Amino acid sequence: MDSHLLPSLLESTGPNFMNLKRQDRIEEHRAAVLLGMPSAELRRYSRVSGLGHLESGDRGEEMVFTYEELRMLCLLAAQSSK
Repeated sequence: MDSHLLPSLLESTGPNFMNLKRQDRIEEHRAAVLLGMPSAELRRYSRVSGLGHLESGDRGEEMVFTYEELRMLCLLAAQSSK
């Protein structure tokens, strides 16, 4: 495999957090707004499911999610509300 193809391959191989582009990650506050739930509830679902990961940012450590993780959290929240 050509070494110049490796970066583009890594970007397309799922949730490899070290290679996420800035627009492919959603900070906790924005994720809570998108899912229509308080941040505390989002953190609880994140803890229970193991989805999301901590990143250091301008505001200290915060949970960060991929769009796929948000989709799974949404399904989890919908199931638990039944």
